[in-house]
Amino acid sequence: GSHAAYGVFPDAIPFLKWCHRRGIVTGVVSNADERYGDSILPMLGLGDDMRFLTFSKNVGFEKPGKEIFQAAMKQSEPWLCLVNNFDRDNNNNDDPLDSSKNNNNSPSSPSPPLKPEEVLHIGNDFKKDYIGAKNAGFHAVLLDRYDEKELAKSWRQKGAPVFKDLVDVVEYLGHERFELGPLRTSSSE
Repeated sequence: GSHAAYGVFPDAIPFLKWCHRRGIVTGVVSNADERYGDSILPMLGLGDDMRFLTFSKNVGFEKPGKEIFQAAMKQSEPWLCLVNNFDRDNNNNDDPLDSSKNNNNSPSSPSPPLKPEEVLHIGNDFKKDYIGAKNAGFHAVLLDRYDEKELAKSWRQKGAPVFKDLVDVVEYLGHERFELGPLRTSSSE
């Protein structure tokens, strides 16, 4: 892959930084090939803020199957332990996910298991992302990145929250006083 074939939406990196600063664990759940995570995401500058990468080929299930969402939850749990231990043990503004700092973030003090209702999945396909995530017990929203008014309208009519961009998702979460549980979320392409 080259930069010419792929691009980053302008809100993606600020959104990931916003999540990272708040200790929100982010990752990818995708039916794409694993090289997406090995080379494409890092090439685009998205690798540092993704804590887990769940690819269908690696777990043996594709979206919308709930198994791929359950695998993503499992892959996020070690990061939750680090975030929650840091939050409990340190009351400062250091980066809880910076492994270069010795914050006594040992996984020996496990977090309670992640519950599906504590996860938000952000996607762009009604069946694969919204229905798949909802069937796994997650909260879910969809992005209408290309201003497809009729498609977005049909998603809304079927009950899906639909937003233009990740800034709208942040506003929605703040406005709705959305509660996912402490420090936990998921993102997808």
